[in-house]
Order: sequence, then C-alpha cells, then structure tokens
Amino acid sequence: MKRMVNSFDPTKGAADLTPDEAALLARRQRTLGSLAPVFYEHPVHIVRGEGAHLFAADGTDYLDCYNNVAVVGHANPHVREAVADQLTRQDTHTRYLQDEVVDYAERLLATFPDKLDHVAFTNSGSESNDLALRMARTFTGHRGVVVTGNAYHGITSLVSSVSPSFGTGLPLAPFLVAVPVDDILKKPDGTFDDHAVAAAARAELVARFEAAFAKLHDAGYGVSAVLLDQIFSSDGVLPGATGWVADVADAVHQAGGLLIADEVQSGFARTGERFWGFRRHRADADIVTMGKPMGNGIPTGAVVYKHEIGDTFAACTRYFNTFGGNPVSMRAASAVLDEIESRELQRHARELGDHIAAEIARLLADAPRFGGIRHAGLFIGIDILAADDSRTPDPYAAARIIAALRDRRVLISGSAADGSSLKLRPPLVFTRSDADRLLTELAAIAPLFG
Repeated sequence: MKRMVNSFDPTKGAADLTPDEAALLARRQRTLGSLAPVFYEHPVHIVRGEGAHLFAADGTDYLDCYNNVAVVGHANPHVREAVADQLTRQDTHTRYLQDEVVDYAERLLATFPDKLDHVAFTNSGSESNDLALRMARTFTGHRGVVVTGNAYHGITSLVSSVSPSFGTGLPLAPFLVAVPVDDILKKPDGTFDDHAVAAAARAELVARFEAAFAKLHDAGYGVSAVLLDQIFSSDGVLPGATGWVADVADAVHQAGGLLIADEVQSGFARTGERFWGFRRHRADADIVTMGKPMGNGIPTGAVVYKHEIGDTFAACTRYFNTFGGNPVSMRAASAVLDEIESRELQRHARELGDHIAAEIARLLADAPRFGGIRHAGLFIGIDILAADDSRTPDPYAAARIIAALRDRRVLISGSAADGSSLKLRPPLVFTRSDADRLLTELAAIAPLFG
C-alpha cells in the first residue's frame, strides 16, 4: 500500500504521544480505521484556529504553513458571520429560485475570460473533476485522458482512476496516459529565465503530450481531455516554464480534446501573479474546476465551462447536485471573494511569497541537502537531496525536516512521488510576522540540511 506523504505510521507505535493523544488516536483507529490517515510522526491534536495559526488541546500555538483549505484564515470572522446569517434564513437545494447561488455565480464568472461563461456547483474538487471529465467525454466523443506523472485529482471512481499518485494498488484507467514532467520542471526558480532554455523545455513537454495523444488514438480511445493541476502540487510543486500549458492546450485542441484546468491548488489568488493558475500560463482552458479553498472550509466546489460544452452534455443527460450551490456554501464562498478583494490578498501572496522564497534561498544556499526552491506566490516547493554529490532526492531527510519543524510548532508537509520535496502552502492571510517565525524556525533546524 502506498502511504500518504507525511502520514503517521501506526506500525511504529505512538511512544511520544501524551495519554490523552494516545487515547484519541486509538478511538480514531477503532472507528475510522485505515481509511483515515493523519499527518506527522507525532500527530497534532487541534481544537481551534485563528488566521494562520492552529491551537492544540494543550494551548500550543502551531504556525500553519500548509493549509490552503482555510484560504482566508482559520475561523475567518467574515466567513463565519455570513454562514451564521444564512443558517438563520434557509438552506436547501437549488431547484428553487434563490438569490445566493446566482449572486455568487455572477461574481465567480466575472473572474474568468468571456468564453468561460457558465458554472455548475458541486461539493468538492473531486466531484468537480468527475463532472468535468464526463462533460469532456460527452462533448468530444472520446474517452482518453492525459495527466502528469504523479497527478492527484480526487477520490471518485472515475477521478481516482486517472490519479497516478494513489500508486499501483488499484489499477489506473486503461484510457489514461500519464506524462512525466518533473524532470524538466523540477528545477529552482530562475532556471527558465533564459528564453532559449524555456523554449526548449516547452517544446519537450509538448512533444511528450503529443506522444500521449498518439498512443490514445492508436488504442482506439481518442483524446477527451488533458487534466492538469496548474501548480502541479503532487508532482513536486512545479511552477516553472510559464506558458507551456498554453502550448499543451493548443496541442490537445488539435488532437480533438479539451483542456481541463484543475484549480483546487492554484486558484483563488494563490500564485499571486493571477487569480487562476491557467491564466498565469496564458492557456485557453475549456473547463476549470475548483474545490477546497472556495468556501474556506465549508464544503463547496464548481465547474466553470464554455457553454457549448455544457449544452452538449445537457442534451443527452442531466446534472443535479442536492447540496451543490446550497445557500450556506454560496454565502461562504462569496465571503471568501470579499476577503481576497478587500484585503488585496493576490498582491499580498505575490509579495510575501517572493520574500519568503528569497530568504529561504539565502538561508540554505550553501546547505548540501538544499536542492533548490520553486514558488509562485504563497505556494513553495523545496527539494531535499542526499548529503553527497549525487544530487539524489532524499525523502527520508525531507521527512526528518518536516518532523523537526512540527516539533518546533511549524506545520508543513511533503510532495513529489517519493516525498522528497517540502511543500509550503499557508493561508493567504499569512503575515510578515508569520513569515519571520517560519524563517527563524528553519534557521534553527538548518543543520538538518547539512
């Protein structure tokens, strides 16, 4: 079985847990079983949050450098008040005329290019990607799907079958081709500043996707879609060679398929440069999916699409989701947009992300295990290498660093197929003071990078 990166291993025991933590963990394992992993060698018992901080049962303040679900901060007052207000009014399905779902749909669509002019609501990113794949299949008449080498797109039967990050325990779809991209994109910031290097990288990436299209056509599946996480989070956080997704979009259109931009990780101003990751790549996306950050913890998701795709889908089937677009979720989602806009969190993500990445690069510049840093806004990946000259990724060293930061009350996690990259993805309300604390704690464990 392939374990989740940075997950607690019950086979190693829980010797460091307090009696209360051990008892809660035992109850969790008795009731939730092995389908509910928890983070960290020493799991954290969280009881409340505020901004970019999570507080344990004993009052310990943990700095959350990982959570993109609470995109505008834990227990955000504006989101909380909007949800509480709506709960005093009504919360039912969308088959009635309601202001909340239409108000939010208009606001959301205003953040997209004109061609992306309709939206369907779901409860999660998994549901969004499932619906998007079904729409692409119906519109194109093809089944083939192309993703990146260690992609993760969700947990439904269809979506998990096109998510290689789950490992080989369950078979992937026969109509899937996974394209490796990390060997090209997993390089430090600045690698692609040279236009000739960037052009060569983009050309090689497109060639790999075109080979995947040919393979699917030869197998009789055709190409329905390329499904891409626009920050390539599970592949190791790969923001480099900006624009190559646009080239892939052109190629998949020529192959008869669609580009589905999975914005669960990169959307809602996360990258700082643009509100949506596909726009950062200047790509002509046909369908855009979103989930986790949309409601700041209130379950909701969406599929934004070109109307002709939806019209074709609706002509032969129907889509209805009991809770998708419910008024409480729509009020939460609208409050998230309020916070991003009023607090200028897109600009903030760009400026603070640049500062943090530059300071980490300076701090670790001479550390043998430091393999480089990549970032876009407040999404940061750091490669950890063996402490020799082999430049070999070292997932065990990465795990030690994650655990050491957890012990110093800073929460991050890992990424990449082998878990050898550190992943930092704090709420967008992360402050300069929060950043200083992160950098101080990284400096304190700097010997682990040696």
